[in-house]
Amino acid sequence: MKTGKKVMILLLVFVAAAVVYFVHPVGKKEEHGVTEYTAMEKAKFPVLYATMGEREMAPVFGQTEERGVTAGRDSLILLPEDRKLKLRFAGTTKIQGVHYEIRSLDTEDLIERTRIGSFETSLNGDSENALSTELPIQNLLTEESEYRLTIAIATEKHPAIYFYTRVMWQQESRVQEMVDLAVSFSEKTFDYDSARELTTYLETDPNADNSSLGHVTLKSDFSQLTWKGLSMERVSEPEIHLRELQGIIGTIDLKYVVSEMKDGKAAAYYDVIESFTMKLGAQRIYMMNYDRRADQIFTGESSAYSGDRIQLGVSDAEDLQSMQDEAGKYRAFVANRALWIYDTGKKESTKVFAFRKSENDTRVNYDTYGIKILDVSEAGQIDFAVYGYMSRGNHEGTTGIALYRYETAGNALTERLYLPASTDYGNLRQDINQLCYLSGGQTLYVLMNHAVYSVDLTGKEYMVVADGLTEENFAVSTDASRIAWQDGADIYRSTKLHVMNLETGKKDEISFPDQTVIRLIGFVGTDLVYGLAHPNEQLTMDGRVTGLP
Repeated sequence: MKTGKKVMILLLVFVAAAVVYFVHPVGKKEEHGVTEYTAMEKAKFPVLYATMGEREMAPVFGQTEERGVTAGRDSLILLPEDRKLKLRFAGTTKIQGVHYEIRSLDTEDLIERTRIGSFETSLNGDSENALSTELPIQNLLTEESEYRLTIAIATEKHPAIYFYTRVMWQQESRVQEMVDLAVSFSEKTFDYDSARELTTYLETDPNADNSSLGHVTLKSDFSQLTWKGLSMERVSEPEIHLRELQGIIGTIDLKYVVSEMKDGKAAAYYDVIESFTMKLGAQRIYMMNYDRRADQIFTGESSAYSGDRIQLGVSDAEDLQSMQDEAGKYRAFVANRALWIYDTGKKESTKVFAFRKSENDTRVNYDTYGIKILDVSEAGQIDFAVYGYMSRGNHEGTTGIALYRYETAGNALTERLYLPASTDYGNLRQDINQLCYLSGGQTLYVLMNHAVYSVDLTGKEYMVVADGLTEENFAVSTDASRIAWQDGADIYRSTKLHVMNLETGKKDEISFPDQTVIRLIGFVGTDLVYGLAHPNEQLTMDGRVTGLP
C-alpha cells in the first residue's frame, strides 16, 4: 500500500455519504407503458464555446477541480492569425470573473497567465446568461506546437470552474477548408441529389456490410451513405471537434441528433457521430477515411418489447448491457447511456437513470460517462454505478464513480457512495469494465488507477486490497467474483500469487518451496490458470529477461 495513495483515498472516498432522493414521474406515457423518473437538478454550469474561423466549435464542459495532463485532450482549437480567441459562455449562472493560462502539454512549462478585465454579458429569450469575451493571447507560442489552454471562471457559488482544451497557432492555415468540407459532406448525405457529388470519395466494396445504418464507411454503397432513402432530419446543429492535426493531415468529428420522419412526425431519434480523416493537397483535399456511426435512441415504448426480446433498433453500440433477476421478473438494461428496468409481468418499463433530458440538450448530452449494472433482485431492486463526468446533480463538474440503488417499490433512488477520480473518463472506463463488483450488496470492489479498493458501505470503511497492478500481473474472473495478482513488479521473479474470492472476502496465497517462480496466466471462467518455472532457467536477451519456460 503506497502512502500517497492512502492519503488520497482517505480524503476522497467518503466525500458524499448516502443520500436518498424521493423521485416522481416526469412524463408518464400511459399508452406506451413507460414511466420516467428523475432525481437530479438541472445542469447549472455554463458551457464554453470557442470560435475557430467562422464557426463555433464543440462545447467544452466545466470541471470543479484542476485536472492533470490528460485534461483537454478532447478537442483542438486552431488560433486565428492574431491569436485573439473569441469565446462564448452559455448558461443560467452569472459569471463574475475570467482568467486563463497556457502551458505545455505536459503542464511543466507556463507560457502565459492572464486575467480578463472586461467582458460582455447578455440575457436571451430563454432566460440564459451569455458571456462573450476575447483572449488576447501573447506572441509567445511556437508555430504548429500544441499547448494546453485552461480557462477558469468564477461564479457566486464556485470560486473556480475550469475549462480545458488544446490550442495551436499557425500563421497560414487551411484547416478551415477541412472543417467546411466535413460539414458540407455531412449535409449532402441528407439529400439524394446533392449526395451524388460525394461519389468521388466513395470506395464501394461489394463485400462491405450494408445491412445496417449503424455503421457507414467509404466502402459502403451510395444507398447506405444516403440513409437508405429514409426521411431523416437533423434535430440539433452538429458539434464540430477538431481531434488531431499532424502537418497536412487532420481528423474532424461531427456529433448531432437526427430524427426519422414519418407522416410529418418524428418516429425515431438517432445519435450520430461522423469522423473524417483528411489530407491537404496542393489543389484539393483528399478524404483518407470516413466513418459514421448511428445509435437509435431507445424510448421504451411497448412496441420495443417482444417476449424475451428488447428491440433497440439501429445501433452500432458495442457495450450494451443487460441483467435480470433469478426469477426473470425484472430485466435491467443500458441503452444510450440510460438505465432502464422492464417488469415482464406488468409489461411496463421505467427509465431509472439518465443525465440526458432531451434529444437536443447539449448541456447534458456529454457522452463521457457510463453506467454499470451490478445486481438485480427479485424485488425489483437495482444496484448500479455511474462513472465518468457528472454533467448535472450534486456532483456536477466532477469526474468519479457514484453508486446508486433503485427500488421499484416506492420508486426511490439512493446514492450510496461517491468516489471522485483523479483519472480521465477513458482510463476510468477501462478500469470499471475490468472490475466493479458489489458483494452481498454491502461491499464494493473497484479497480481504479492501478489499485483495487474495497469499500464497506455499512461501516463506511475502506482498504487497498492490491496496488501496483498492470495487465500482466493482475486478472479478473469472467463473472468478476474473483481476482488474482502477483507479488512484485517483475513478473519473471514473483514467487507468490494472491487469489481472492470477492463474494466471501476469503484470500489465499499460492507459493512453492525452493523459490519456484510463479506466473499468473489468467482465468477460465472462475478457474485460475498459472504457470511455474525455475528461476535459473530464465530466457534473456541483451541482459533483459524475456521469458521463462
